[in-house]
Amino acid sequence: GQTPIIDSTKVYRYVKNHHPKFLDKLMQHGVRYIRTLPPKDDPSSPLGRSYQNSWNISSPEELNDRLSEIDGCEWKWHDNGNVTIISEPIPAIRFVGNSPTQNFIHQGTFCNSLVAAFLGWQDSRNDRLKSLKFGNNDEMEWNVLQDIADYMKEHRVLYNWEHGDILASN
Repeated sequence: GQTPIIDSTKVYRYVKNHHPKFLDKLMQHGVRYIRTLPPKDDPSSPLGRSYQNSWNISSPEELNDRLSEIDGCEWKWHDNGNVTIISEPIPAIRFVGNSPTQNFIHQGTFCNSLVAAFLGWQDSRNDRLKSLKFGNNDEMEWNVLQDIADYMKEHRVLYNWEHGDILASN
């Protein structure tokens, strides 16, 4: 198969130049991921992994215990046994390099998993346009996410794997 690869620092710079208010909110509040999981694996869906397998537990009570240990995480059980989990606010921008107060390279990197969730979290339980919120619970503008996704698609490299290949990245 192929693996898309893109430099997250270039994505960061694109977002900084084209969507500075969006970037400011990401830096200030982070991101929350929203996903509904079934009680049993659903092989008909790319998001069909059950909450039992996702969290390595065997009962709703165990999941309640596990999620209650995560500060800021929210969840809601549905009558059909599904559970919607809203993650705690997670940083969406990371900085690599030395301190920005020194004369060294200090680069922002964009958390590409935002775009993966925006594009891919769609099935009978999940709406990809509602899979993300800012860490303060404000809605994310889907048109901005789509623009970032379009940029990433245009600038990615598709790596064709062959038997025995490995990839190391820094």
